[in-house]
Amino acid sequence: MTDCNMCGLLCTLGDEATGADYGLINARASGGYESTPGNGHGALDDCTHYTFSLCEFCLDWLFSRFKVPVKVDDYVSGEEAEPWRPAAQRVAEDEWRKMKQEFQTEHDKRAAARKS
Repeated sequence: MTDCNMCGLLCTLGDEATGADYGLINARASGGYESTPGNGHGALDDCTHYTFSLCEFCLDWLFSRFKVPVKVDDYVSGEEAEPWRPAAQRVAEDEWRKMKQEFQTEHDKRAAARKS
């Protein structure tokens, strides 16, 4: 089980005893020669790796703040999917989504954790 670096809650979905981590797990960013703040043009340090994880809820929250929307495609068919919409909007608008209250409870819990 992995903790989300943004909200601090687990990235595990489903039952914590048997569930798997979902989101951006153990992602790695690296600084390079031109990166070093104060001695380069960037914000990360040269020769340094930064490893972090973000749960699906925090990724969705970040995506909603992007100036350029994320590209969405179906990884089974390889085809482009509908344009990205925040999860809360998809839950509210899509009639076929049945676990609306469960989603809202988890959404609210993680939003509160991000603020603390």
